[in-house]
Amino acid sequence: MRDAFQEWKDLGIGLEFTEVDDREDAEVRIGFMQGDGSWSWVGRRVLEEPTHKRTMNFGWQLHGWTYGYDTVLHEIGHTLGLPHEHQNPNAGLVWDEATVYTHFANPPNNWDRDTTYYNILRKIPAYLVSGSRWDPNSIMHYQFDKGLILDPARYQTEPLEPQVGLSQRDKDWIRTFYPPLEAVVRELRPFESQPLTVSPDGQIDFTIRPTLTRTFTMRTFGDSDSLMILFENTDGGLRFRAADDDSGTDQNARLRHRFQRGSTYTLKIRVFHSQGSDAGSIMMW
Repeated sequence: MRDAFQEWKDLGIGLEFTEVDDREDAEVRIGFMQGDGSWSWVGRRVLEEPTHKRTMNFGWQLHGWTYGYDTVLHEIGHTLGLPHEHQNPNAGLVWDEATVYTHFANPPNNWDRDTTYYNILRKIPAYLVSGSRWDPNSIMHYQFDKGLILDPARYQTEPLEPQVGLSQRDKDWIRTFYPPLEAVVRELRPFESQPLTVSPDGQIDFTIRPTLTRTFTMRTFGDSDSLMILFENTDGGLRFRAADDDSGTDQNARLRHRFQRGSTYTLKIRVFHSQGSDAGSIMMW
């Protein structure tokens, strides 16, 4: 587990993984319940689970074989927000659906039809996807026995077996999704507008050091689609507090949060779309 988290981190992504001793302090909680399959909630869905529940599980032996380690890389990928690559709407895969349902109803999966549809046959809507064309070597791609896929025709007579480990496209895209942490972070103060001078798919971070204990509103202004996430700085690192995503709407990202005087917060804004390099501005009041 530690090696797999470190492999993702060593790509230079702007995240820190910190192991904690108390489950109450953990945002990612990993279980090893045999027979429950290997799975993870995807992206920020992890943060919505109560602390007594797992957000990731490994239901089979991991140590001592390549597929076990790749399973860990795969589930961490889900935690980072990556869906299954074989459900990429750009993949163009055509399935022998009856054979797929029969195959995954058998051990070790033992899935019902709804589970098989959700994990295998369902295509992710194109408007939800930010990524590349189909990558059959992605760590987020399942292995498939021959005969489950009708098109491309080669997989009728040979299995689809992704290469071992992270593909080059995995590495390139995760660096895009999580750019390196900024060395210098600007400060956001009440009633001071700050420009969002960042290109599309870029990120900008602000530090907030409230001098009053009160509820503040933070809102973006301008023509852009953005994701705004607020963290509180604690001894264990950044703790998620609130988020708003205005992507695909005519509204701007907006948050209200009660700040505590003497605490420090970090506001991260990810811009998905804007008119050129001017993504508008951010203000707190």
